[in-house]
Amino acid sequence: MKNLMIKFSTMLALAVVFAIAFSVSSCSKDDDPVTPPVVVLDGYYVVGAGTAYSAVNDKAMMKSTYNEILNGDAGVTPASAKRTELLELYIPVKAGADGFSIVQIAGSVTKTYGPGADFATDATPGTDEPKDVFFKKGSYAENTTKFTVTEDGLYHVVLDYGLNKVVVTKVNWQIIGSATALGWTSTPLTQSAFNTTTMSWELANVTLTGNQYKFRYSFGWKIIIDTTLDLGGSKKGVNVNTNLGFSKDTLLPGGGNINNKVPGIYTVNLSYTVGSGYKATLTKTGDLPMTNWTGVKCDAVGTGISSDNTNAIPDPSAWNWGNKLLADGGGIPTKTGNIYTWTWTVIFEADQGFKVRSENGVAPPSGGANFDVGFAALNTTASAAEIVDGGGGNLKCTTKGTYTMKLNIDASNADKMEIVVTK
Repeated sequence: MKNLMIKFSTMLALAVVFAIAFSVSSCSKDDDPVTPPVVVLDGYYVVGAGTAYSAVNDKAMMKSTYNEILNGDAGVTPASAKRTELLELYIPVKAGADGFSIVQIAGSVTKTYGPGADFATDATPGTDEPKDVFFKKGSYAENTTKFTVTEDGLYHVVLDYGLNKVVVTKVNWQIIGSATALGWTSTPLTQSAFNTTTMSWELANVTLTGNQYKFRYSFGWKIIIDTTLDLGGSKKGVNVNTNLGFSKDTLLPGGGNINNKVPGIYTVNLSYTVGSGYKATLTKTGDLPMTNWTGVKCDAVGTGISSDNTNAIPDPSAWNWGNKLLADGGGIPTKTGNIYTWTWTVIFEADQGFKVRSENGVAPPSGGANFDVGFAALNTTASAAEIVDGGGGNLKCTTKGTYTMKLNIDASNADKMEIVVTK
């Protein structure tokens, strides 16, 4: 009996030890979960001590963007304009030797790129390219040389791996358009203090009329990457947009002009966060005084203005678009109460675009304001069926003929504009 008790005690002790060991082993697995591996997607990244990212980070991954040459006339840049090989990233960069590299991840292969032998300052930028800022372009090469900049700020980094081209340029944002006091001449916004992840540009007391605007940087509309690549349809080359449009809440590269629906005095703010993109905020701080449009000349302009009009002349303005025709009576309006009316007796060409604007698209010598307006102002109910949307904010006439066109501006209603075209 004694031996049996000893054997039973021994077996019980072994069972307890086994249970404790199993329990400890099980708890260890539950308490120490395996850390999932970091997944790095194939692509091109901006990496360097001169930025917020000294190692590969998804926020600093370059993304495909639109070829400006294929923007078209739509308010939103068409998806077909996107070029897979054309990549861009806006990113704050510190001045100095730290700079950055462009790192390519392709499966298990990592390549590091720096400036090529011909990467240099563009001393003669094109008419619509950025000006008065750091602006370099050329080839890139597999090396450890850093891209560096001379001033803290936001930079636009562009790479086309199909053409082996790279661009780095400083970004100073501006507001521009017929809704602004300077019209289609840039009004610079004031840059915030430098920050490696988030920056903003702001200006108070900005007058915005009920017209159009958009944002562009450093006095440019685009950057020319290439001029020879055959795109088909007689179009050649690759450009990248340096402007934002479409709508205040959805800013798109190369997007159409933004309509300002409520005239007033505004504080304009454009902010950017790496990984999140751009955001525009317009805060109305005051009302505009009633505008005096007396004596302000307006013209109709475009390829839709027929040369058969006795007083039509080739557009002499910077627009250089078809023909220009002053409103009847020397281009000045009549006035009833607070409503000013310009009238044209005009021959339209078929299926060609036109707009109405302050003469030559610039601010008048006195009174009024610079503006241009098209389909958005058309009273479709009161107008002839032949007058339709011409795309890109323009008007179009489907049948050539003689029409009467009136532009009404209601100064007592924040300069609301209405176009009526009748046969």
